[in-house]
Amino acid sequence: MLHSIYDLTTFCRKTTGDVPAKLVGASTTVVGSKMYLFGGRLVTERRMVSDLYVFDLETFVWDRLPASQDDDVPRARYFHSTDAWNNHLVVFGGMSNQPDSINPDELCVLNDVRFFDLSTRRWLPALPSPPASEPFTPRARYAHLSSVTADRLFVIGGQDFFNTWLDDVCVFDLISQTWVQRRDYPRHCGTYRSVAVSSHTTVRSPQEEMQASLSASTLGPSGSRFKTPNSPPISPDDMTSSESLTHLPYSVTPTEDHPSDIYLYSNYNFTDVKRELEVFSPLPDADFTIQDRSSAMTGSTFPPGLRFPTGAILGTHLIIAGTYLAHSYQSFSIWVLDLTAMTWSRIDPGKAIESGSWFRGCLWAESNKFLIFGNRHGNLVDDYNRRLLSWDHVAVVDLEAFGIYQPPPLKLDVRMQELGLAALEERVLTDFDIVCDDGHKIPCSRKILEDRWPWFKEQRKQLLKKAKTTLESLPTSTMHIPLPELPGNPPWDEPRVDPRLTPRAFHLSEPYPVTLALLQYFYSLALITPLQHASPVLSQLLILATNYRIPHLESLVKHAMHRALSNSTSVGVYEVATLCSCRSLQIRALKTVMSYTQKRPSRRTEKESGGNARPPDSGGEGGNAGGGGPSSTKYVSRARGTSDAKWRTMTDSGGTSSSGYSK
Repeated sequence: MLHSIYDLTTFCRKTTGDVPAKLVGASTTVVGSKMYLFGGRLVTERRMVSDLYVFDLETFVWDRLPASQDDDVPRARYFHSTDAWNNHLVVFGGMSNQPDSINPDELCVLNDVRFFDLSTRRWLPALPSPPASEPFTPRARYAHLSSVTADRLFVIGGQDFFNTWLDDVCVFDLISQTWVQRRDYPRHCGTYRSVAVSSHTTVRSPQEEMQASLSASTLGPSGSRFKTPNSPPISPDDMTSSESLTHLPYSVTPTEDHPSDIYLYSNYNFTDVKRELEVFSPLPDADFTIQDRSSAMTGSTFPPGLRFPTGAILGTHLIIAGTYLAHSYQSFSIWVLDLTAMTWSRIDPGKAIESGSWFRGCLWAESNKFLIFGNRHGNLVDDYNRRLLSWDHVAVVDLEAFGIYQPPPLKLDVRMQELGLAALEERVLTDFDIVCDDGHKIPCSRKILEDRWPWFKEQRKQLLKKAKTTLESLPTSTMHIPLPELPGNPPWDEPRVDPRLTPRAFHLSEPYPVTLALLQYFYSLALITPLQHASPVLSQLLILATNYRIPHLESLVKHAMHRALSNSTSVGVYEVATLCSCRSLQIRALKTVMSYTQKRPSRRTEKESGGNARPPDSGGEGGNAGGGGPSSTKYVSRARGTSDAKWRTMTDSGGTSSSGYSK
């Protein structure tokens, strides 16, 4: 039954447009929502090409980019490398035809660096050849590895014209366009057995960083950060201490202090697989460090030997995919290494790629999807023996459905988040009220709501427009009374103002905890308080984010739900994800529910054990099922859009209920 769930994570489509011919040794590079394919050797003609194609990852349409007549197009090549940097494609090396040779089969290897400007879609002029005496110039090579980080192109390994392994690492400064480093690297690395990847974003954990620094908040104690002599007293129950805040991991652009590392994964000796993982960390100068993490890799299962592997970094996961060939079984296999726990797990794409010929994988990081190109009607073994790449079909794997995704970025610094929360709790510059469905009023700043809630800002504009129109149409005589506005017949030419909005208040049909959690988000642009992480509150925040079209809040809530997903919360998460059309979260919650129910004891077992049989991590799904003493567990009524199951709650000193999700 679980196999059918995995089928939900992957779908296959036929590509259209200028579909490239079958190629050997072409490169693929993803930039935004486009994938660029360059070079390769035509299978039918055994001829190398310098064609450039672009594939739209949203529409699955290929386009061939024609070269201008005055463009300095690179020489045709294959088994080269292409990376993305600063809205450019960076091409290095590869094998090409010998220039000025009458024999088309006479080959040579290259060591040139070429740039393609994606904004103008033009090839930049070739760089002047470095002098032969330059010590850092790399030897010509093909089938090498490459990756870009810290404005530097790292070229690792490969083979020369005589197929001799080149055991070195060469570094090219992309800003000065010069080779700045060359270091011996005593390992055989090449595209047949290895892959080197980095990411344009890194993930940082402020919670761990704050614990490691052992420094308390420098903002002062809660309740006194904006205090003045005339400030009214504030109840301690209305304050949130810095120690109780939860800061989730977030994505950020790499810096010199926190660069994006290059992960080099190799596997060889395919009958008795050897796996190696080394991490290249760039230093502020041209140098770098190398750390061997091979022995740190763990897991109940490990990847088999994957030929011509491709890889990528998404969030805190290293994705490795490649061709697995055994005597009795062949497949395209996808594996993931959790870089935090250093554990391996396999991605099961279901039946989508069980048959056919699939070889080239790439990551679409913006959508948390992994794409695999091939031909669903081809033969994997035959195409592998010819090193053939097909582009007729694409299979799309939803990685978020496996809990693999890029965390949302920060909108405010961690300290600014705490200051924003303090401004709400200490009622700084409040000129507006949010009225809950129980009549409770929460003072807040109208300016903050207008700046951070687009729907609210638009409603305020309509309210002011209507007020201005009403003032201009006031009768000149007190005896003049206009006709009343008939209900149910609004003028179609202009939108009506939301009746819940008044000049000084907005009536939100939500209970006080949910309303307060929403305001805490608008003030901090984050989910950091225990109240916001309570499972019923998270569910309602997801509904509000969907209804009021607040995409950043939606991404934060899904991030929190993914991290806290467990047996006890999976039913509620599944229901609210279904309600809000969050398909990836819905599929992952459904897998958790079904995995949990398969392990759950049957009703007969529960009856025989006196009704007290409970599976582990059953969280808030019940008290004493069939007997025993009275339960001391307290419950609250479920929030709309959540499960009918009772939520176990724990009341803190301030009386706020929090539950369900483990931090």
